Amino acid sequence: MPGFMTIKQKHWHRTREIVDVLARHGFVMVLDRLGLSRYLPWSTRLLGKFQPDMDANWPERLVLVLAALGPTYVKLGQLASTRPDLLPASLIQALSRLQDDVPAFSFDAVKNILTAAWSMPLSKVLEDLEPQPLASASIGQVHRGVLKDGRRVVLKVRRPGIVQRSEADFAILRSLSTLAEKRSEWARQYDLRHVVEELINALHNELDFTTEAHYTALAHKTFKNPAYRVPLPILDLTHPDVLVLDEISGVKISDTNMLKNMGLDVSNIAERYIEAIYNQVFVAGLFHADPHPGNVHVMENGMLVFLDWGLVGMFSPPMRKCSLDLIIALTRGRSDKVVSALLAMGVAPPHVDTERLYYDVELLRRRYYDADLQNFNVGQAIAALLHLTQKYHIRLPSEYTLLARTVIIADGVVRQLDSRLSLVELGQKLAPRLLWARFSPSQWVENIADIGADWSHLISDGPRDIKAVLNTLGRGEFRIVVEDRHIERILAHWEKLINRVALSLLLGAIMLGTAFIVYKDHLTRIGGVPVADIGFFLVAALAVWAFVEWVAKKHL
Repeated sequence: MPGFMTIKQKHWHRTREIVDVLARHGFVMVLDRLGLSRYLPWSTRLLGKFQPDMDANWPERLVLVLAALGPTYVKLGQLASTRPDLLPASLIQALSRLQDDVPAFSFDAVKNILTAAWSMPLSKVLEDLEPQPLASASIGQVHRGVLKDGRRVVLKVRRPGIVQRSEADFAILRSLSTLAEKRSEWARQYDLRHVVEELINALHNELDFTTEAHYTALAHKTFKNPAYRVPLPILDLTHPDVLVLDEISGVKISDTNMLKNMGLDVSNIAERYIEAIYNQVFVAGLFHADPHPGNVHVMENGMLVFLDWGLVGMFSPPMRKCSLDLIIALTRGRSDKVVSALLAMGVAPPHVDTERLYYDVELLRRRYYDADLQNFNVGQAIAALLHLTQKYHIRLPSEYTLLARTVIIADGVVRQLDSRLSLVELGQKLAPRLLWARFSPSQWVENIADIGADWSHLISDGPRDIKAVLNTLGRGEFRIVVEDRHIERILAHWEKLINRVALSLLLGAIMLGTAFIVYKDHLTRIGGVPVADIGFFLVAALAVWAFVEWVAKKHL
């Protein structure tokens, strides 16, 4: 385990802390399997092994482990909760309850970070900065402020030292995932190193506030929609440690009492909330992947505000088409179309049992989608659908699992606003509109333009390519290359078949020679020449020659 030893030498204390926390929460058997328990004192190993009911409620204990290990692991746990295609439903449910609220760091630290980021005194940038934070989370905390030009802003300040601690944790996690793949079939099957790398990259993006500023600016530019707003980032004040946004006042979308006191229709807000998400996913291809009530506010005029674009999903046109096909198939109860969409969305094994997959999808449809819409649990249904992809080893890109997370969160928000509403019911209303958008004239123009560009390249480059082919043929350099991953197995099979044919010919020759001997008295002589004797010797000589030749060439 050279990779792990390197990490241990560089981050020995942190590695020992992680192993100790796992042991204290009853995961000594896991440490034994990974070969890590030798870093524990014997007393800790014994206490960990003999604690009662250690297999009971292990997802809850793992959540306690992540919380004890600090902000990096809390955030990674929250990101892992977006992968129900890889993790058990019980673990996903436990991870979804992982709290991101941590104690605030000091106001002096906030001022020091801002001064260092802007390389100037705060008095030259800010007219006012509130000492009391609006919110405090694992990555940073938020303060209200007023710029010199009078604009009211919110400032998101990164927690001191979190990048350095996270990099150490990332190195350890990479080493542990490599070790797990060597010792666990499950880890190899689901390419754990790749999954861990995806989570680390996602957290890297959240740690760098310039990335969030970029996505927020992109969303602000993309969604020029009167139904909802995205705050405008102030890019010249944004830094990896600091994000500055225009302040937009509103109340949480889940605060139904306040919304009613403001004279707003909560059912109408729910419908516009779902319409906004559908528009983000299926029309724009850029969607907020964490639209929980804390990130979606409602202004006094009823306009929605989408905040905190740190976790974003981006869909290409083919991905949008596959997702829309799946949604339409689900709302219409078409199991065959659901199977087709799932296979188009992911990477399936070459010999996936589509008939069995169809049968399982049909069972899922009868269990969930034929139920009363008010009692329909979209979270359980999507989790079951993703576990089907796990069962049949269909690898889905992470963007689809972000979409699944978004849908589950959105369904919960809608039911908070109005228990009579269902995400599926609202989706059924929107599906025809989205399907029609696929055939809109603007889409035709775009497709025709693409086809025209392809044909123009073909026409302009075709003669040159044909000339190159003719020159190659004229020089006698034309080659046919046959490639097959199983070519060696095929050649071995043919060699075995040829050997059997050769052996059959040899045995035939021997049998023919024997027949000549047995029946030589019945064979007549032609002109006094012993035909039987000469024939026998010729056949025998031919058989011996063939045998020696095949042995020399190692065919037998």
